[in-house]
This record gives sequence, structure tokens and C-alpha cells, in this order.
Amino acid sequence: MRPRLPRIVLSLALCGCAGKSAEEPNPANGETGESSGGGDAVHTDSDGGGHDGPATTGPGPGSATSGGGSEGEGDTQMFLVQPDGGVVEMCDPGEQDCPKGQKCTSFVSTPGNDTVDATHCVDVMGDRAFGEACERIEGNDDCGTGLFCMTDVSGHLGEGVCLEFCTVNQPCEFGGECFAFNDGALPLCQQLCDPLIQDCPPTQGCYQAFDSFVCAMPGPPAGGGNDGDACGTIQGCNPGLVCAAGTDGCTEPSCCTPVCDLSGPATQCTAPDECIQALEDPPPMLSQVGICAVPQ
Repeated sequence: MRPRLPRIVLSLALCGCAGKSAEEPNPANGETGESSGGGDAVHTDSDGGGHDGPATTGPGPGSATSGGGSEGEGDTQMFLVQPDGGVVEMCDPGEQDCPKGQKCTSFVSTPGNDTVDATHCVDVMGDRAFGEACERIEGNDDCGTGLFCMTDVSGHLGEGVCLEFCTVNQPCEFGGECFAFNDGALPLCQQLCDPLIQDCPPTQGCYQAFDSFVCAMPGPPAGGGNDGDACGTIQGCNPGLVCAAGTDGCTEPSCCTPVCDLSGPATQCTAPDECIQALEDPPPMLSQVGICAVPQ
């Protein structure tokens, strides 16, 4: 039985991807800088939905940076991370059910969090379009209605790229698929990708989120994100690596480990790690994708 990725709240982070021409984001299910808990391309957490980080649909102009701050003023860098207390929703980002002149957006409601964990109605302060560079301030950004400014971690402030809010199982206007990162607090369209060829736009990596792989902006801490380094979100590793449990020598809940080809040589992984199936029920295009971990 292959090792399971830890549940991380995706704060696609989803990381962000931009541009319709470059279709696109907590370890695997969630947050990216976002967690997949239902969902900072966007840092991302896994298992549940992970763009805080995005994370993220095709990248826009330039890379998104944290700008040195975070809405929750936390120190950890996660794309997608699920809050322990659940999500408090005041509005629906996919439906945009706020009063005229306002938009529904995701924000950090829990002090100390690096990833968004709730939604609220705020005044529209800009009209940046999908894929365009944007600026995130505390609780709001200058993207137009229906878009979210994804930085390297969903709760971080500063420069990012506008990504599309969405409703799960509904089409994404600019391509990709809708993932409910951060326990549903960050529903974003993310571009699917193949981690073996890293076919994402420049400045982005192909990361595992939920039961798939999506393009998201990398969000590892300075000097981190390498093989064996501790991680907490899907974007917490450098491109070509995933944040997973069950790897040799990892003393933390999750560590960065290489993606591998199940049909490739055994030398891709260092013993006792072996190339293990990455997804439980992979689509044909991802059937050969594995991760280096100790067989269970």
C-alpha cells in the first residue's frame, strides 16, 4: 500500500498561474500555499484542497512573491492548509453573492495563519483581469470580481497573479479544473499538468493536489524545498518534488521527496525509498507517476 500524503490545507495555493494560453493551486488535497482541505498556487496544504498556493492556473506575467508579509502574520509558508477549526463562510466566491459594488474573496480570519481560511464581502478595489499581475493587501486585492490574487502562499501579501474563483464540478472560464482548496475557503481553477515533464508555465511547478497534479507557484522557505526538507504544503517543495509522508529519514510529518517514473530505473530513488504509485486512481496520463517513499 503506497504511503498517503498528509492532509494539508491548500492555500493555492494554490500559487498562481495566468493566461488562457497557459492553462493551469497542501500536499495533495488542498491548500495552495493553499491547502487541499477542501480545497495558499497557489503554499498549499494537502488532502482536502492546497493554492494557498496555489496555487493556481497558467502563470501570468512574472512570478508572484509574498511581499514580505502575511494576512495572519504567521511564519510558516504554506500554499494550502486547512484550519483546525473549520471554515467560516460569509459568501460564496464561485457564486459572487455579495451586494452590488462588492466582491466575495478569501482571507485569513485566524491570527497567525499563512493561508486563507474564510470568505467575506469587500469593496471592489481594482479591475485586474485573469492572468494579470496584482497586489494583495490584508483582506482584499485589486483583481476584478470573481478573481483572487494568488501570491506564493494564499495568505501572504504583496505581488501575485489573478486566478479564477470557481464552483466545483462547473466549467472554468479560462481553462483548468475547479479545486476546493482550504476546506472550501479557496475554490480556484487550476491547470492540470504532468510532473514527469513539468509542463507548467515558467515560474511554476507541477504539484500534487487532491488526486491530481496542478500548476502552482513554488513556495518553499528560503533555502528549503529540497529532497528531505520538511514541508507543510504542496508548494512547500521545489519543482520536481512533492510534499509527502513515509519517506526515509523524514522526522517531520511530511518531507520533500522526488517524483519518479514507475517504468524508470530503480536508481531514481535512494534505498530504502522506492518508486511508489503517487495517485490511488490515476488517469491514464498520470499512470506512470510515482513518488520516492518507503513501501508500506
